[in-house]
Amino acid sequence: MCQLLHPSRPPEPSMSSAPLVEDILNLEPDETMEAHILQGFHYRTIEALQNYLNLSQVEMANALGVSRQTLIRNLKAKKHHLSAQLSDQLYRVARITRRAVEVFDQRDAAARWLKHPNPALGSRPPLHLLKTDAGAEKVAELLGRIEFGVYS
Repeated sequence: MCQLLHPSRPPEPSMSSAPLVEDILNLEPDETMEAHILQGFHYRTIEALQNYLNLSQVEMANALGVSRQTLIRNLKAKKHHLSAQLSDQLYRVARITRRAVEVFDQRDAAARWLKHPNPALGSRPPLHLLKTDAGAEKVAELLGRIEFGVYS
């Protein structure tokens, strides 16, 4: 079962390493991530990720590829579990967030980079590309280039 670690506060990444995706989403590591996704994350994982990146509801909805109204409906309904599709999308954003924290060594720097338009991505913010696997791959590739100094 998906359990929350600390639903009221986002975890702090250590300076020595990037946080685990489970930490970003406040999940107990009692099951495989695939099982968590298929079961559906608890609705509070949306809030955990939104707080972790300091995103507005509009930014969070955009990153997940849903309307703001759909996001609000999910939060207000307080359904215990999200759909597998929305959970998978949350996982994708958390996975790229983790990678950005790894590359930039700080959550705030990673969050700024994810929200800021990037010329290498057609002047789009990296968060806007995370709606699809193809877009997430492009962002992950760019993070790899930045990490190894091949950024152009």
